[in-house]
Amino acid sequence: MLSYREYILAISRCRSFSKAAEKLHISQPWLSAAVKKTEQELGLPLFDRSTTPISLTEAGRYYVEQVEKIGHIEEEMERRFAEMRAGSGRRLRIGSSMFFCTYVLPELLTDFRGMHPDIQITLAEGEAENLAEKLQKGDLDLMIEVEEVKGRQLVTVPWASEEVIVAVPKRDPINRKLEEYAYDFDAFLKRDFPGGRRKTVPFSLFADEEFLILSEGHDIRGRSLAICRRAGFEPRVKLQLTQMMTAYYLVCEGQGVAFLRSTIPEFVAPTDSVLFYELDDPAAVRSIYLTYRENAEPLTLDLVRYLQESAAED
Repeated sequence: MLSYREYILAISRCRSFSKAAEKLHISQPWLSAAVKKTEQELGLPLFDRSTTPISLTEAGRYYVEQVEKIGHIEEEMERRFAEMRAGSGRRLRIGSSMFFCTYVLPELLTDFRGMHPDIQITLAEGEAENLAEKLQKGDLDLMIEVEEVKGRQLVTVPWASEEVIVAVPKRDPINRKLEEYAYDFDAFLKRDFPGGRRKTVPFSLFADEEFLILSEGHDIRGRSLAICRRAGFEPRVKLQLTQMMTAYYLVCEGQGVAFLRSTIPEFVAPTDSVLFYELDDPAAVRSIYLTYRENAEPLTLDLVRYLQESAAED
């Protein structure tokens, strides 16, 4: 049977007694009586019935906020008890992008598991918005993303930073004009810059190039567009893609120019078919964040500390 607090939550969300009653499958008179009883016990009105639609009073807003906190605690308790009953109390569920799940995390987590050999680790790939929703619902323990996630009862801390670079097919004629700024695969990994010092390319020279751009929802898409616009042009988009690694391999095949995270060359086979360029733009540097719930388990906090220490050593 539903509790009175669930009735009040439903009304606050529907902003209507009749709609809430329909959603809860109870009669409206019964719902009104339940709310009236709660208000009498508190000695304060929870709803302003003079507005259309109805709205929460100051007491009502506080009531809903605290009830939601209680709901999160109860959900977490049930989840933990379920894990204990199933014998899986030592478990970590981590959400991140395909790139991190495939290339970055496996090695780091292998070392962490050496310190905690009894744990089960699950990696979930997805977009930031979906991962954040799962984290708040308790379906994930930790989220690693380039976007700073803000939400009730979530903690977000910076972990590392990375650069956005430009990858260009080596056979692209533009490279002849940019020879002093370009570096090949090996030079980029060693940070062996042309002329012995770091040079950033004048990006306005790319105005006539065809770009491989990531689709809506990717952080690097917005950065790519901002970089192009600050250079004075709108990019000519040849293809929109869902994965950055696909963009990289298409550059290798000569299909266009792409914005990439600077760590990609560390995880792929060397090639002589691509040249890389560094950028002098505020959007070309981005942070990577660790996000977890305020009531995170000690094991999750251990992993957060381990990841931060690993980043500090690099």
